[in-house]
Amino acid sequence: MSLIEIAEAGVREPRTRGLRIALVVNPIAGGGHGSRAAETLAEALAAAGHACIPHETRRGLDRAWLDDALRDSDLAVVVGGDGAVRMVAEPAARAGVPIWQSPLGTENLFAREFGMGRGAATLLAALARGRLARIDLGRAAGEPFLLMASVGYDAEVVHDLAAHRAGAISHLSYVAPMLRRLRAHVPPRLAVVADGARLDDGGRGFVVVANSRQYAMRMNPAMDATMDDGLLDVVWFPSSGLADLFGWMLRCEFGHQFDDGRARSVRAAAVSISADEPFLYQLDGDPPWARAVGEPTRSLEIVIEPSRLDVLRGA
Repeated sequence: MSLIEIAEAGVREPRTRGLRIALVVNPIAGGGHGSRAAETLAEALAAAGHACIPHETRRGLDRAWLDDALRDSDLAVVVGGDGAVRMVAEPAARAGVPIWQSPLGTENLFAREFGMGRGAATLLAALARGRLARIDLGRAAGEPFLLMASVGYDAEVVHDLAAHRAGAISHLSYVAPMLRRLRAHVPPRLAVVADGARLDDGGRGFVVVANSRQYAMRMNPAMDATMDDGLLDVVWFPSSGLADLFGWMLRCEFGHQFDDGRARSVRAAAVSISADEPFLYQLDGDPPWARAVGEPTRSLEIVIEPSRLDVLRGA
């Protein structure tokens, strides 16, 4: 029986040996130690009776190699950060294969949401419990995302970092892009329409479209977002400049953003964002794949696809 069949059947003693595991590895994750971390994990899984087949992530839009990698697999283990998880999510959904993140990125928001740890012991314990979650998949301009899409200062920083990075990154890698974007930042004037109703106030600001409550540095703008309700949490923050930006960041850090009545939040299945001036957007902490880094747009359509992906739960 596959993990999904076991979960659906309610088997009391889940299968903990003999699984076929696709190990999808970002080799530069974890400060360039992704490959070694994957080898250590594979050795422990093999010792527990599982067959692991490693696959290194590849650049480019072609994801056919992932469809091949996940075919006939029982589980996809992603050794890397949230960007690598996003890469694997849609092929895993097509293949009906649950996923697990062995976190090696800078934030690892997906792993945080589901209590996933880096070591083999955490994964083996999760396999012994056999608890799966079926979650929604977001889609922005046709591209999948798991955690969030956003337009504003954070998207500008993400694109700046991508334009200047040369390899593995850490939290310190964000300092220079944040400072550069602060000097140039002008909040965009956006029209945000959620399920046909206008959300913005007609002024400048930024918007987060969340499928998860998790966000970088725990500044969670959509604290009540869940990944299995079939809806996106859309939060509009009016902002005229840096003072407003810093104010919203501070409020989000302490969970007080909605104490200020200017912030607006709704749940919706479809979101349209448009502007007369071009804007950048980010997906799960990365620029979109189908656009060049720094390439803006004037419109963005976002939808949710309910119950698309199975996830092996951690603690």
